[in-house]
Amino acid sequence: MNHPTFRPNKAFLVCAATLIPLGFLLPPFHAQTPRRQSDSFTNIQQELVRTEIGFFEAWKMKDQAYFREHIAENGIFWSDSGTFSRDQQLQEQESSAKVCKVDGYGLSDFGILPLTDGAYLLTYKAEQYATCNGEKVPVHMNGSSIYILKAGHWQAMYRAQVPLRNQS
Repeated sequence: MNHPTFRPNKAFLVCAATLIPLGFLLPPFHAQTPRRQSDSFTNIQQELVRTEIGFFEAWKMKDQAYFREHIAENGIFWSDSGTFSRDQQLQEQESSAKVCKVDGYGLSDFGILPLTDGAYLLTYKAEQYATCNGEKVPVHMNGSSIYILKAGHWQAMYRAQVPLRNQS
């Protein structure tokens, strides 16, 4: 059986003669190794987690000043009860202080996503042990907050807490 002989045409030879030497000029390819998080990002993560825990602690301790200081002027809170402006949130916290008793809480599974310079999304899971008007509040919650750095401290532009209905 006669096999055809490969005979490169002139265009192929010119192209190969041009591209092969270019390959030697390129830097060698190395698989990217994951970069260690910068100390700055780690510090931001810690500050945001501390700030979010501060909201729960302020709720427990009935500290209205913390909410005023850490909710941005145009901040929004969203829950299964609806959407609340900053003023409505502050009124809700004032009412809550009168009718709620917080025995404890725990936050875990934090995730932080940079959105733009000075703005981050924080996500977490929460367990809260509290009663309001004598009724237990949902124990398990998913939470998220968008924080901005304003006047040297972190403020929540958006906060959301949604109870997990399939758990007690």
